Amino acid sequence: MKHAFVFIEVFGCEGGIQSYIQDVLSAYGQIAGSSAIGKVPLSADVFLLRDSKGDCPAEDGCFRYHSFKSSSPMMERVRLTLALGICLLRDRPEHVFCGHINLAVMVSQLCRIFKISYTVLTYGKEVWCELSAKEKQALMCAERIWTISRYSRDLACQANQISRQKFDLLPCVVDGTTFMPGPASEALITRYRLEMHGC
Repeated sequence: MKHAFVFIEVFGCEGGIQSYIQDVLSAYGQIAGSSAIGKVPLSADVFLLRDSKGDCPAEDGCFRYHSFKSSSPMMERVRLTLALGICLLRDRPEHVFCGHINLAVMVSQLCRIFKISYTVLTYGKEVWCELSAKEKQALMCAERIWTISRYSRDLACQANQISRQKFDLLPCVVDGTTFMPGPASEALITRYRLEMHGC
């Protein structure tokens, strides 16, 4: 079973969206490597608009990376669009995951041509205001929309008249190997008067 992911930038810089996407790809990789999948192996082409080849991790049996960073933003987009179109035509992935509203119109148009379903990932303020007619249409035509919180979903729905039923919540995660619960600091409890709130 093959999928395609389309992102702006994942590995070339650090940020909240980049961390979130890396967690999504990590989870996909774990599922792909799981024996629970049985005899249907998962694989994905990952299209990266602003990452260079040197930014990407080493390819493995699950992911194949396609990077398009150049000195010309216009050329990046043209090359990404052509490469994704060829992938959809040649490989016929089961589903496309569009990683940003700024890519959704292009993904929507290509998926419509090849009759492939897609999901749009949203995060926060980029969808909290009214979007352009084409961006709104791209969200309406998506099979699903993923977002990180009920708050973000509700603002996107209100601003763009999209049904809440179209959204799935996929919250940010916490790395349990780095961050873990510990005993509460008495100094912080006193400083912020947390004892009054039962903390």
